[in-house]
Amino acid sequence: MQRGPWPALVGLIAKTCALTKLKRAHIIYVFPQSDWESHKVMCKALSSLEKNLFAARKLVSLLPKEPTTNNYANWQAKNSPLPSTRTDMVICMEAALKGTMVDDTMHLIPCPECKLSFCCSRAHWEIADRLHYGPCNDLRYSPSQCHMNKLAHGQSMIAASFLDASGHLVWFPERVKYKWVSLEGQSWEGEFDDEIRKFSRMPQSDPSIFIMAAISDTLTLPMTILYALSKLSDGDGWTRKQTLIVHIVGASLREFSCSRVFEEILHRTPQVKTLKIIMCGPEAPDRNARDIEICRAYHDVVRNQGSDFEHPDLCIGFNSGANHSAALGYTWPATFKLLVEHKIPSLITAYGCEDAEKDAALLRAAGAALHPALGPVLNPWGSMKAVPSPHSTYGFLVNSGWLAGGFK
Repeated sequence: MQRGPWPALVGLIAKTCALTKLKRAHIIYVFPQSDWESHKVMCKALSSLEKNLFAARKLVSLLPKEPTTNNYANWQAKNSPLPSTRTDMVICMEAALKGTMVDDTMHLIPCPECKLSFCCSRAHWEIADRLHYGPCNDLRYSPSQCHMNKLAHGQSMIAASFLDASGHLVWFPERVKYKWVSLEGQSWEGEFDDEIRKFSRMPQSDPSIFIMAAISDTLTLPMTILYALSKLSDGDGWTRKQTLIVHIVGASLREFSCSRVFEEILHRTPQVKTLKIIMCGPEAPDRNARDIEICRAYHDVVRNQGSDFEHPDLCIGFNSGANHSAALGYTWPATFKLLVEHKIPSLITAYGCEDAEKDAALLRAAGAALHPALGPVLNPWGSMKAVPSPHSTYGFLVNSGWLAGGFK
């Protein structure tokens, strides 16, 4: 059974047919007679809230039209966008409090191009225009936020059709390269477009960008590992080793659930006979709990093994979030220090530029001499699937979109 988008799962929307707009729930778009049972409770609740004058006064008072930041002067000087607190529902509540009717000029104004970004006024659009239509440096090729919004619909259709229960499309080509070929100067399109079209039976006239984005979201794991090995190794001797050892530190459920995709490493290094991947992280599945060594962190694993520790060809941390260690209780700084002391070839990736730069500072503080091609810099093999940042009004998060730092 296919899973719908999360708003449908909780009744905010329904799915499967052409869109219409409910008269009662002004901010909800649904499909007629489809999933109505799950949606009607939410619809009635929103309608009731909108008519509750006490709730309206409280909500509207908490969402003033003017900026309330203490740094308003600095905001004006930078000409940066301020998130709007207006929604169609709030506008309706404001009108009800004033005893007026809502007309067409009072609704949120969508971007005429993507129709997925909104501002509460023309003045707000004048402020947001530069960032919405300008290049975004968080992503390869620096597309605009407007352009990425246009891709969102196609990506959601792929999600509904291809993704598994964990939300991933785990795929890799069946072909096996006859020898290692450097990834330098290569791209997702050049390496995988033909294979994707064969897999999906897609004609050349159809764009492959949507399915490419979904596939790259998991293939970024082996491709980033291969890219790091090629940069941190002396020559290509690593491609002819009997056994290749990779440690994934801070492994998340994503790495565990998509583990099949690492076979692409063997497909590109045919002389390697065995690929040994050891994942160390708090989200390890517990189905074989008796066989899992319980340790606090990767640096504990290494120290506990002592002279029995098997030196890996690469240690990698995907989307580490190391700069949040102090707030979240992570132990990345201690792990970074151990990696440097043991001279373990390592790479740390990040979702975006800001995280990458902060993680790079932590790596340097631990004594790492960062490879110039490995960060902080955009990852040529980062996922092509971008998710709008939940922490700001602008920018995107990408799985391993940035390389924070590689060293040995």
